[in-house]
Amino acid sequence: MIEYTDTEFHPRDPADRTWTETTVLIISIPEEQIFGNAYILARPNLGVTLSSIILAQGFCRQPYEVDFTDPQMHLPCPESFSNYSLENGLTVSSDGPRNYQMKYKNALGAASFDLTFEGLHDPFDPHDPAMNPLLEADRKVADIRKGDEWENGHFEVKGRIRGELELRGKRYRVDSYEGMDHSWGPRTEIGTRSVSWVSVNFGDDFAMHMAVPMTVTDGQVRYDKIRFGYVVENGQVYGLVDGTVEAERVDMLAFSNRLTATDVRGRTYEFFGTAIAGHPWYTFNPSHVCYQSLFRYQQGDSVGYGEMGDIFGLDYLAERLSRHGREKAGRTQ
Repeated sequence: MIEYTDTEFHPRDPADRTWTETTVLIISIPEEQIFGNAYILARPNLGVTLSSIILAQGFCRQPYEVDFTDPQMHLPCPESFSNYSLENGLTVSSDGPRNYQMKYKNALGAASFDLTFEGLHDPFDPHDPAMNPLLEADRKVADIRKGDEWENGHFEVKGRIRGELELRGKRYRVDSYEGMDHSWGPRTEIGTRSVSWVSVNFGDDFAMHMAVPMTVTDGQVRYDKIRFGYVVENGQVYGLVDGTVEAERVDMLAFSNRLTATDVRGRTYEFFGTAIAGHPWYTFNPSHVCYQSLFRYQQGDSVGYGEMGDIFGLDYLAERLSRHGREKAGRTQ
């Protein structure tokens, strides 16, 4: 169960140099096809923080097409993880896991924002069996694709994001629905991760999240059954008991998808999405890449949006897609 204090740094072994705490806010302006993230990764035992801001409009297959990127490593770690300012111009404040405010001003004047996140529900805890009906089955499976990020402390919240954003001299109003999360615990960075973060948001009334392991076979990305997930209806959270993902992609970016899910009440959901923006995000972690797309979904007269972020360890991809990786696979077959 997530507590009010879980926005802060957590008790830890001070000798564990791998202890990591993260916060990420997804930023989107669907009507302008603008999409990005504000990401913070702190290692309090080392006294350092990584902060990555990325904003892009439309589809960007190459890093140089991305409108704005500001990754800064080895910033001094703050004393608090719920109210702090970093030397890159980012300020974060929170009065609990459901509510955040993030302000940012780039040193070169290329981008800025002032955003509030208002959560729609109590945080989802994937390690609470009362919230995650798939927890026990997941614990029995040792899988290097999971990574440490969701193996330790973690919560997810869906909410409304409002405020203003400026990107290279052009101002935009932000009023969208998305998710944010906080993770904490020991974390090694060995590049074996292969998992997708899938989000669907239809305003105040409905949202869905799924965490889905992926496999790269014969050069194709395929999705396993979900690890965990939930839907939010009118502020109430219901864990998922099943879910699937299919996607078509170009240069690893997903351009269309089909999602299915079943919650603990037996209700089933199906969504067909079309991407309206996307880019590779290399700057949140040197050993990983996230191919993230912003999808549009329509159910009847309702339109929703959501991120689909396919997160790969670079070594995981290299073992399967690089020249030497393919040659080794051929020799062992």
